Amino acid sequence: MNDKQMEPRRRYKPKKKRRGLRITLLLLLLIIVGIGGYGGYLYYKVSSVSDKSLMQPNRGEQSDLRDSAVDIGKDHFSVLLLGVDDEENTSNGRSDSMMVATFNQDDKSMKLLSIPRDSYVQIPGRGMDKITHAHAFGGIDLTIDTVEGLLGIPIDEVVRVNFDAFKTAIDELGGIDVTIESQLIADQLYKESKGKIDLEVGEQTLNGKEALAFARTRKADSDLKRGQRQMEVITAAIDKVSSLSSIPKYGDVVDRIGENLTMSFTFNEALGLYPFISKIDSIEKLQLTGTDFQPAGTYYFKLDDQSLATAKSELRSHLNLEDQMDDPNGNMNALDGEQGETTP
Repeated sequence: MNDKQMEPRRRYKPKKKRRGLRITLLLLLLIIVGIGGYGGYLYYKVSSVSDKSLMQPNRGEQSDLRDSAVDIGKDHFSVLLLGVDDEENTSNGRSDSMMVATFNQDDKSMKLLSIPRDSYVQIPGRGMDKITHAHAFGGIDLTIDTVEGLLGIPIDEVVRVNFDAFKTAIDELGGIDVTIESQLIADQLYKESKGKIDLEVGEQTLNGKEALAFARTRKADSDLKRGQRQMEVITAAIDKVSSLSSIPKYGDVVDRIGENLTMSFTFNEALGLYPFISKIDSIEKLQLTGTDFQPAGTYYFKLDDQSLATAKSELRSHLNLEDQMDDPNGNMNALDGEQGETTP
């Protein structure tokens, strides 16, 4: 494999106390709701946040690749997870991070695919471009169309979070513990922050600003490593949330999240997911391989065809779509050919 290609997927199996692992702030809310004693007060707060954060794609509740709308309490379903630039959450800013999670009701499992932000893909109506630009060109709706075209699966739900919410949540929880693996990362964070973030190699407790910088830096190594750091930060945040000492802080966290989170879930739908999510014992992480690609001096990440085909097959199978190669209009197969290279 080319040394610039992404590494093969890895499995993350949480400890028993981590059972019910959540990967987004939406799922963080579900953890909050599930805690006794403090739950009544938080139920009201989370309900209010959910009402304010509800966002419905123009297509409506149902993906164009579905015969009918899914019932996320019973059916296998997918969620598109987007992190957008802090200053651009209310506009169509670029999506700085993008993941697709699929959930299988039969075996209570979850698969998570991270899509590199510079992936060279077909954006409907725009041609070949970086996938991060889909949100800037057409917001949630064009992003959904782009991801469905890339992966050949329906996107049933969407969660979009502003990084301000991320930083605030980490600060309110008293920071998170992560491991700085190399001096190269520490030096790059120091350089990028102009000396404001000065970390050492080894386990560190990061505040919100430091955690966001750690998760977002790409110059220290690669998009692959960047994606892995984002996973580490999310996992560390969930560990902190699971701590009883963090419970008194939840009210403040929920208030701040409500200002910077939009999602297609209603509150009742989100709450209804708790029994299912609480039974998930592990998450399988899928990773795409690819190589650097610089036509006319512009950097892209060119996805490996076989890697993409494998990921698509696994996600389709996980959603029990492996025998449903056509959408209601007979267009599913056409999605497989839309990613052919053209001049940007």
